This record gives sequence, structure tokens and C-alpha cells, in this order.
Amino acid sequence: MFLFKMLGTAAGGGVPQWNCACQFCELSRSAPQSVPPRLQLQAIVSGDEEKWFLLNASPDLRFQIEANSELQPSAKYGRRNTPIEGIVLTTADLDQVLGVLLLREFQPLTIYATRLVRKTLEANSFFRMLERVPNQLTWIEIVPGRRFALGESGIDCTPVPLAGSLPFYARELDTGEAGQASLGLLLEKDGRRVAYTPSVPEITEELRAIYRTCDTVLVDGTFWSDAELSRTHSGTPLARSIGHVPLSGEDGTIALLADIDFSRRVFVHINNTNPILDSRSAEYRAVVDAGWQVAHDGWQVDQ
Repeated sequence: MFLFKMLGTAAGGGVPQWNCACQFCELSRSAPQSVPPRLQLQAIVSGDEEKWFLLNASPDLRFQIEANSELQPSAKYGRRNTPIEGIVLTTADLDQVLGVLLLREFQPLTIYATRLVRKTLEANSFFRMLERVPNQLTWIEIVPGRRFALGESGIDCTPVPLAGSLPFYARELDTGEAGQASLGLLLEKDGRRVAYTPSVPEITEELRAIYRTCDTVLVDGTFWSDAELSRTHSGTPLARSIGHVPLSGEDGTIALLADIDFSRRVFVHINNTNPILDSRSAEYRAVVDAGWQVAHDGWQVDQ
């Protein structure tokens, strides 16, 4: 058995974003049937439907746990328990690690991360809240390109090194350790291969080669166009400069992956400014016509 589920599919801030009155945030508030609200990016995976692994830990994690019964504790195991077996951190970005702090209630946790990501989090005093009792936190070091097992789930996971550096708040800690700051994940079990790459700064031949071996790929869908942010937030950077290949254009994701045959190709990590949020838009239609899906909260792969 192999189960993969998206609990949240939005980029940082979710949809609608708390301080944004752009076209799509306004539609999400006033006409959610057209632009459904989305929680911040969060994925889970399981090999038996009983023990689950978080792929990163979003700021919306508490709400996502309460909305998905498979992640909730059961009284039959006592007053304190969780089906969450571990957390795989692919980055130190706040949007992907703040949820770890929400799991601090003296609950033993296992975190898989590169040496650089661990060092970044341990440098922040907030994360000492995860070490108040003995054996509260277990770190398992992962190495880019080296396959490891997700507990006893039967799922093999290979960290895929991506270009990129540590987030802004931790730049002084970046020691230039190649591929350790940002990862994609290749998940495998029983012949099924799923690539999870919600943040893609560059579509390389190495990444294309990995995609060719997969039956499902989940790809960075943050922005439709390179200058998208500037239309709602004056003076903001281009998509590529903050580590996201836009979907459109001759050098965009859709065109660069058009020659690869997938069973499922799915966009995740959708920013609140991206017109593919609205299923009535021409941009959404262009995505669908190109053979892509736009993941929604609750989207899943199962076998």
C-alpha cells in the first residue's frame, strides 16, 4: 500500500492571504465556489494507512490535523499518542518548518533533515522547546542523493538536491554545502514512484531524468508568470529570483516538461496571485489542456 495526500496546496500565507485584497483573495472570500480557500502547503505519506510521515510541517498544521482524521490521536492507545511517525524537512523555510513547533507538547518526534537544515533550526532558540524532556526529539541525518527508508513503512525516499540557499533569516549560517539547503523527494514503494518537488528554482536535465521515471510528479506551481508579484505588490522580486520557475512562456515549466510522458502531472504550492486558482480562467484552461492537474487540498494518490 502507498498513500500520498495533500493537506494544503497554497504557497506561504495561504489563500486568501491575510493582508491581501488582490483579485483572487477577494474571490476566495466572496465567491469560494470559484476560488476555494487553500491552506498552506502540507503533504503526508503512509505505507499502511496507520502510521504517517509529514513532508515538512506547515504553519497550518494544527488545522490540517483536525481536518484529517488519519492524523488524529486515538483514545484506544491512551491519552497521549499520534499516528505521525516522523517529519521529513526538505528546507529551513519558515513556511515549511513552523509547524514543527506546534508539535511541542512533550511528544517524542523524529525529524529527517540534512545536516545544514538541522544546524539552522538548532541555532534558533525557539526550537529548544522540542528538547524539554529526554528523548523528545530524534534527528536522522539525510544526505542529498542517498536513499533512506521512512521508518518501517516500506517507503524508500531519495532526497533530490536542488539549487538554492538557506532562507533570508539564516543566510549567515549558509556554509555552501551543496544541495543541503533545498531538496525535492523521490518516494518509492511497490513499483510506484512519486516525485515531490513543490519548490523548483531550475528545471535541469537531472530533474527531467528523474521525472521520466515517475508515474506521478508534483511540481512547483507557485507563479504563472515571472513578474506576477509586481502586479499586486509594487517593488517585489521576479519569480525566478526567489527560486520559482513560472508556469507560462517558452522557458516556463509547462513548455520545459511538455515532452515528458507522465501518468499524473500536478501543480502544487499555488501563490495567491496565480490565476490558475480560478477554474474559469484562461490560464487554468491552458494548464488542463497541457495535461496538468491543479491540486486541491485533499488531493491524493493511493494504491
